[in-house]
Amino acid sequence: MSEKPRQPEAEPREEEAPGRGRVGFFSLLVTLVFLGLLAVVGWVQLRPSQALLEKAIREQNRLVYVPACRGQLQARDGTPLNLTLPSYAIVIRPDMVRDPRDTRMTTLAKLEEEIASLASALGPQAYLQRPGRDQILRHLRTAPALPLTLWEEVTPEIRARWLALQRHHPATELLLSWKRLYQEPELACHLRGKVRSAPPRRDGIRRFWNAASPELQGISGMERTLDYVLAGSAGAELLQTDVLSYRSQVLEYQAAMRGDDCRLSLCLPAQRTAEEAFRRQGLSGAVVALEMETGKVLVMASLPSPSLSGSSPAASRGKSSGEQVNRALAGYYPPGSILKPLVALYALEQGLISPRTPLVLDCPGYFSLGGGKRLGCSHVHGKVDLVQALALSCNTYFCTLAGKLSRQQWDDFAAFFAFGQKTGGDLQEQEISGIPFSPSWVQTHRRGDKTWHPGDAANGAIGQGGWIITPMQIALAMNYAFTGKLFAPRYALEDEPSLRATHVFSPAAQAILQKGMRQCVLQGTGQTLNTPQLEILAKTGTAETGRKQRPHAWVVALAPANHPRFLVVVVAEHGGGGGKVAGPIARDVLLQLHQAMPPMPPQG
Repeated sequence: MSEKPRQPEAEPREEEAPGRGRVGFFSLLVTLVFLGLLAVVGWVQLRPSQALLEKAIREQNRLVYVPACRGQLQARDGTPLNLTLPSYAIVIRPDMVRDPRDTRMTTLAKLEEEIASLASALGPQAYLQRPGRDQILRHLRTAPALPLTLWEEVTPEIRARWLALQRHHPATELLLSWKRLYQEPELACHLRGKVRSAPPRRDGIRRFWNAASPELQGISGMERTLDYVLAGSAGAELLQTDVLSYRSQVLEYQAAMRGDDCRLSLCLPAQRTAEEAFRRQGLSGAVVALEMETGKVLVMASLPSPSLSGSSPAASRGKSSGEQVNRALAGYYPPGSILKPLVALYALEQGLISPRTPLVLDCPGYFSLGGGKRLGCSHVHGKVDLVQALALSCNTYFCTLAGKLSRQQWDDFAAFFAFGQKTGGDLQEQEISGIPFSPSWVQTHRRGDKTWHPGDAANGAIGQGGWIITPMQIALAMNYAFTGKLFAPRYALEDEPSLRATHVFSPAAQAILQKGMRQCVLQGTGQTLNTPQLEILAKTGTAETGRKQRPHAWVVALAPANHPRFLVVVVAEHGGGGGKVAGPIARDVLLQLHQAMPPMPPQG
């Protein structure tokens, strides 16, 4: 029998270890979680959040401040006084010199080489004045996206040379900035004022990358008062920079808006007349002229004065003359006899004397203070009434009149005419308040004897004693006497008049004042003001200083006499007689005002 073929025996199967499948699954799961976490970490690292993206964009954008052109300060006729001119600087753009792979020191070396090459071509002076290594490096560290200034206020000749060379130096540019020019720099210096180049003071300036870059700012006079109008509105550039802060491109540009022009109420011909008269005679003092119906200042001269250009005539002569003080607003002067018209008007208003039955007395050439003391008069005037006393400036008359005022009335007199107070004008930082010599002031401020004596009243009535009144204060007070309007002075032509007080004076009292001051010019102490060209009212003054020096020379003058439009006050320090020294100056200023500002023809 044949045998059946044998089937191969099956190999025995190994039994699976318990739990092995579960371990494999767990390993796979861990691997997947790990890979997922790795992907998340990579995504976080490689893809910034929106906040990080915005921060990166901000750090590569730079907001640059662009100063505006400052407006002009003009005289009332539109003549430019303080104006802004373009000033050109040659600058270099670091971003156009460097390679993106350059280090800062490599960029520094390239800039030095480029600057030296251009400077050699421009000439020896340009080469000597080129920026040094430290200056260039400081710029690269602080503001690499901004142009580096090489030469400022370059002359037209240097500009022409640069233009011919510019194609060989494409990284250089001509940059426009601004500088202030002062026409007639010694004229009306305190009124006009100056500017300086300083970092902007505007709100939000810190957001600008070049916040410390200078712009023109008013620091004194009307340049300071009108700074908000003259300055204009600055512009801005939004620059995009690379990672090293070098300029890439300009993303946005907002143009700067030029400042507005401002006209002062200043009458140039009259201002020149006043200052030239003082300089010609070597006088120190002040001149103030007002437009009587508005309180606007037509002349404000203070001599000696600084020059707005920076050079000082007094300094060149080696003298310390107090030229920085505006004597029109801060002159420390006793008023002398120009106070007499105000004392007279107040006495008339208070009924202490009457226009119908005026006080008449005999002047022996002095006023007796009692106890053998006398207060002198300039002449033996004989019988005088109020009109003659004003015309002849009779001390005896006004010392007698002073005895009729009570202590309270002396206090009221000083307050009524606003003596001892600043004027409320735009230049208050230049003013002093003065001293209102009165019983209240004596009781509060005088050392030792604080009693108001008859001698105080007598001296007070003739502008002596403790009075300190500035030329502007006396001008405003006298204007008040004639118009019934006590103004705060206004220096800008477009400003509305500013009234501090009003009063309806007796026409009869004002008529006496007007008659006495006209007689002063025709027959009295102010005859130097008499001219056929213009009828003038005036009161002269000679104010003793008590320092064994010549007295101050004063005059207050108004014109035309029948209907005054202009009022002028002149004080010449230690000038002597008011009529002799101050009178001709006031006359010439009034003539210039009358010519430069003719009356408007009647309408209709």
